[in-house]
Amino acid sequence: MIFVIFMFVDSAIGKTTYIPKYRTYIHIVNGSDTIVKSNNLRNLELSSSDNMFKMYVEHEDVTNEKVKAIKRAKRVAGWATFSTVMSGISTAFSDNSLQYFVRSTNTIIASQLAEMYKENANAEQKLMIDLWMENTTEEELMINDMERGLTWYVSPSQFFHFQLNNPDVLILRISDVHNNQVRYAMIATGSQVYKKEIEWEDKDCWISGIWGYIGFSEIKVIEKYVMISKTDFSEREMSIEEFKAYKKETKGNR
Repeated sequence: MIFVIFMFVDSAIGKTTYIPKYRTYIHIVNGSDTIVKSNNLRNLELSSSDNMFKMYVEHEDVTNEKVKAIKRAKRVAGWATFSTVMSGISTAFSDNSLQYFVRSTNTIIASQLAEMYKENANAEQKLMIDLWMENTTEEELMINDMERGLTWYVSPSQFFHFQLNNPDVLILRISDVHNNQVRYAMIATGSQVYKKEIEWEDKDCWISGIWGYIGFSEIKVIEKYVMISKTDFSEREMSIEEFKAYKKETKGNR
């Protein structure tokens, strides 16, 4: 029991956060004309070559509130698992068959609830993805989902909203209502969040330590740092001296 408690305490040591990783790809075909655009940012926008329509993909932002929600869900799931383990131990030390039956039933229920909490925690880490399509013409457009066989109509100068899965690949046929102008679009997108132990965070970046060993010993120390931009999520390494200077300068500007 004490060992399990120490495991939970140990997991709470150190400042951690959840950092997003985004990826979006849009491919529009107009006869023999093809345009492609991709990035690893939260948003991506692309217009057809003839300005018939415009597509805009937006990923859910990982705000401080989102990080707190993920941590809260993970914490509840952890304690639910701990409760299941302790209930199982209690069942093993039952004094009679009735006590064993009651405690084993409680263990089964606790186990089922722990699994639900775990799934909810995983769902909290799944980011939402939205696709907006704007009809930039003066005529009504028709949109066909070629995978699911669905059809929508978009009025002139209006938007149509798709709630995408994560990850998702969407293949659309876009045309005027008379099928005189036919375009095809493929949208491939996905995102995830990953847990990271950080040494510094401000409005511009996260900074995480890169650990190594002293000589041939098992003593771990930070050898250098990596800075992750909150603007474009690019990474660059920093020396220990650079990190100290950056931290001092940033504190001075607050």
